[in-house]
Formats: sequence, structure tokens, C-alpha cells
Amino acid sequence: MIALEVSSGAGKSFGGVPGAIRNLVEHLVRLDPTTTYALCSRFSRWRRGQVLDCAAPNSCTRVLLDPLNGWFLRDAALLHSMSVFLPATPRIPKIVTIHDLNAVRNHHWVSEHWHTHRSERIELAIRRADHIVTYSDFTARELREQYDLEPSRVHPVPLGVDRARFHPIADERRAALRARFGRYVLSIGLLTPRKNFARLIEAVARLSNVNLVLIGRPSDGAEEVHAAIGRCALQARVHLLERIPLDDLNDLIAAAEVFAVPSLYEGFGLTVLEAMACETPVVCSKAASLPEVAGDAACMVDALDVDSLRAGLERVIEDRELADDLRERGSKRAEILSWSASASRLRDLYRSVAGV
Repeated sequence: MIALEVSSGAGKSFGGVPGAIRNLVEHLVRLDPTTTYALCSRFSRWRRGQVLDCAAPNSCTRVLLDPLNGWFLRDAALLHSMSVFLPATPRIPKIVTIHDLNAVRNHHWVSEHWHTHRSERIELAIRRADHIVTYSDFTARELREQYDLEPSRVHPVPLGVDRARFHPIADERRAALRARFGRYVLSIGLLTPRKNFARLIEAVARLSNVNLVLIGRPSDGAEEVHAAIGRCALQARVHLLERIPLDDLNDLIAAAEVFAVPSLYEGFGLTVLEAMACETPVVCSKAASLPEVAGDAACMVDALDVDSLRAGLERVIEDRELADDLRERGSKRAEILSWSASASRLRDLYRSVAGV
């Protein structure tokens, strides 16, 4: 039996860390039907009914509560925490996934409380773990540098995209969305400063005949976003959306002229692949892990420079040949970076660590 700590995968969110955990679990149990996977939740989550379950016959649910885990997981050969919570027991090989080091290294984007709390949690998990999984080579390098780790302990496992959920759409549906929003640039993410949406708004303001659709829940960068909209007098051209159904999200991505990822820091950047799977051309920041995710299938820009961001958007919007080339390259990139490939790499790691 392989135990997976999946507390952060509970809930309805289909993006970010919860979505990544659920997709990895789904593909692991499908890839490896002869192994039992115990989906483990912290006691605090279990008590509130926040438990990730799976209908697969080779899965079961367990609760985690030190020091009783030796009993709860008595048949487990390995424990992989898919978030930064890693219990001390049982005394079996342990793996932890570190999604990114934003809270550790980028104090200016997080509160002092979150910096301290997250730093302590990550340090504890690293001490307890035999091996560490990251979503990118970028985060693996940051981890080795920050904590002076042996390279053999850190294993980058890129995430994937589900092409059944993210795909191109019919011309009629695209026309209906264009009638509602006009020709538009699309961007997605929590409204936080590191997502760099204020500069994206300024870049769109310097373009003519194109709108911006921004999908994201309000957070500590919401005021900055609204201030940028007001400063650029862009109220009529910016559409702010919060939570939307998955089918609507796919359609909005697929109907966009350009998908923009102006973020200044990402541990991976799943939205890049989701846009590529929809065959929407991507304009992407050169920062952090984004270049390795995008490969040669995006127009890369310096997102700290509004003119660079504006020029990248303009090139893709105006140059039909370039846009078509990016669509083709992006589709191929999304084919390579699949959830099946991610699950297979994790399964290989489990075998090398615990022989199961």
C-alpha cells in the first residue's frame, strides 16, 4: 500500500494545488491498478468532513494523527505528502511535495505571519522527508540553494493538462463569446501582486480594439487591479470575473485572441498548459518556472516592462502567422506534458524509494 497525504486536494476548486493533487491521484490509481492507494487526510480536515475520496477500487481513505499513524498506516510501504504537512510517524520512507518557495523567498508579496508560518512548515517537512518532489526544475534549484540539499533528494515532476477538459471549441461558440466580450486578451489567477495584473492592464490600455477578461478571486492585490483600471480609464474594456464553471472556463480560454501569463513568480504555471491545450496562443512572462513550462510554444516577454508586455500581445494579435504557429506548438506541448506522464514519473519514484 502507498499512502498519499491529500488534505489540500479536498474541496471544489479545479485549479491550483487542489486540482493538481486530484489529477495526480486520479491518474496514479488508474495507472497502477494492482497497488492500493490510501488517501490520507489530516485529523483537523477529517473532523470537518474535508476529505478527498476516490471511486477507484484500489483506493481507500485514512486519517492522519500522530502518534497513531503507525496503526492507521500499518500496511503502508511509503508515505507521500502532496502538501507541506508531513507527520513524524509512521517510520517508513517519506516524500513531500514542495509546490514553491514564494512565502519563504519573496517577503514583499506575503505577510510576515504567512512567511514565518510557511517557512517553519516547509523546514519541518524537509527534515522529516527522505525525498522531495517539486513541480519544476526552477523550484528544485531554489530548494537546493535555500536548504543546501543534496541533488539526489530533490525530484522535479512536471504537472500536466487534461485534454478532455481543455480543448478547442466550435466556431459558433467562439463567435458567441466574442459578441459578448469583443476581441479579448484573457488572464487567470488570484488577484495578488505577484500575478502582475496591474502591468497587464496598462499594457492592454496601450492597444486598440482589444479588451481584457480577467478571471480571479479578490485577494491582497485587488485594490491594485482596480486602481490600474481607473488610472488607465479602462472600465469599459476590462471584464472582471470570479468563480465560473469549468466548461465556461474552457470556452473563455479557447475563444481568446491571446492568453496572457504576466506572473512574476510561479512554481509551475498550469494555466499556460491549459491555454495551449485549447490552442490559444500564449504570451508569457520569462520569470521563475514559466520558461520551462512554456518551452518554445509561447511568446516570452519581460513582464516587469509594460512595453515588452504590450509588444508581445500586439505581435500575437496582429501577426496571424505567428499566432497559428504558437497554436500548433502549444498543442504539441500540451500533448507531451500530460497527467499520465506526471503520474508515471511519481510511480517510478515510489518504486526507486520503497521498492513497491
